[in-house]
Amino acid sequence: MATIQDIRALELRINEAVEEYLGAPDDYDRPVLHVYLDNQGEYRAEIAEGLPGGEDDGVYAVESVVREGDGGLEPDNDRASDIANSWLFLD
Repeated sequence: MATIQDIRALELRINEAVEEYLGAPDDYDRPVLHVYLDNQGEYRAEIAEGLPGGEDDGVYAVESVVREGDGGLEPDNDRASDIANSWLFLD
């Protein structure tokens, strides 16, 4: 079980990963968002190169976490929240 702070922290990690991607999208050939639990028990989010699998494996299409904002492309906060809430559940 998790706290609301844990969920918000994962949302932030997702948004940071997407922002990093948006800063240099041409650096990636087949980017995906990878959400996973590391060896220390921390949830992580990163842009990875062409990982196989689907959402059940923590692999999300980058396009699904990007939206068109007033200033151009930006992380989709609602989608980041949906993803975080699918990984973590409140106590």
